[in-house]
Amino acid sequence: SNKGTYHPLSLTPTILLPGADGGAEWGGAAVDPQGILYVNSNEMPWIFSLSENRKDERGKLSAGHLLYNNTCTTCHGDELKGNPASGFPSLVNIKARVTRKEITRLITNGRGMMPGFSQLSAIEKQRIIDFLFNEEKTEAPSFLAGSKDSGPAVPYKFNGYDKFLDNNGYPAISPPWGTLTAIDMNTGKHLWKRTIGEFKELSAKGIPPTGTENYGGPVVTAGGLLFIAATKDGMFRAFDKKTGIQLWETALPAAGYATPSTYEVKGKQYVVIACGGTKLGTKKGDSYVAFAL
Repeated sequence: SNKGTYHPLSLTPTILLPGADGGAEWGGAAVDPQGILYVNSNEMPWIFSLSENRKDERGKLSAGHLLYNNTCTTCHGDELKGNPASGFPSLVNIKARVTRKEITRLITNGRGMMPGFSQLSAIEKQRIIDFLFNEEKTEAPSFLAGSKDSGPAVPYKFNGYDKFLDNNGYPAISPPWGTLTAIDMNTGKHLWKRTIGEFKELSAKGIPPTGTENYGGPVVTAGGLLFIAATKDGMFRAFDKKTGIQLWETALPAAGYATPSTYEVKGKQYVVIACGGTKLGTKKGDSYVAFAL
């Protein structure tokens, strides 16, 4: 961070790099029998900060509002506006978009980046939905643990996950913003590093590919090919594992935020990628695309 390693968060914003989503991402890395590790990485800074909890909050807020503050504000914000640039949707006017049944299922099971909150009781979930739908009845939050006059259990609250972006919505640091690296695990030496992902609008201005955020890992084949999707631009790419030179790319029907898989049928090798899209503001998809090698 800009304050040093393992510095605790404070009321003053802290810039974090690697950010909340890496460095290396959940998609993992690929490794070959020679001990070469191939790993993609995000070069996206994030901003974290705290704010003070108001001591009189419990006595003034409704049950649903209190539950929302304790459960949902980290991602969706105090005013329900979310942070779409950082991947957290707005909940404003959510009643017009989903039913009670749908949102109850979402709170319970989660979806995408959102975890499930199965620990909440049925009445607690309904109170949150009452608040979100602006359908709350006048009642004290008596079912919540503790006295409404006791104040919050902790003096500070986390303000959520904010990407450090410039006025145009790009990472507020110099590129590359997404990379693919080969590391010799026998020696620790970096053999090559390549930018992955492209913003077409920047390339049209003559700016070299900057890389993009990427979610999903690579797969390496015995034939020396390295396949990866993962990038915001929705491309599927193949690299020479020895040199890192890009050999091929194709556009997917939706971004492939997943790790490819390779398999063989009747002596023919294939590589397949799930194309779900949606993340990072990209279009939604529901297909698997396979390629014969």
